[in-house]
Amino acid sequence: MPEMNYSKKLRGWSLRNAADANQLLEVTCQFCRRTYRFFPNDLLKLTADVSLDRLASRFRCEICNRGDFMSLKVVQIWGTEYGKLPVRRLVKINTVKMPVWEDGVL
Repeated sequence: MPEMNYSKKLRGWSLRNAADANQLLEVTCQFCRRTYRFFPNDLLKLTADVSLDRLASRFRCEICNRGDFMSLKVVQIWGTEYGKLPVRRLVKINTVKMPVWEDGVL
């Protein structure tokens, strides 16, 4: 039997499910072949609990600044990968205060 489409598998899996299963999210830019790995708990601090098939479109590559070539894959961590696998961690969130002006009549 052929393997099911990977994007259909991601449709039923959310960020919370990946965090509960101790999985990593591997986001790859297919244009410049750069790979980023994230913990789902860090991404839950930035966005709502969305299904993983919609999450890849929210990323942009830092090298080529393109967002249309991003693909997402769920990775299970094995014991031999601890201490060797580069993973991006969320350190802090900067919020930018921006004034919003409205023209009125005196």
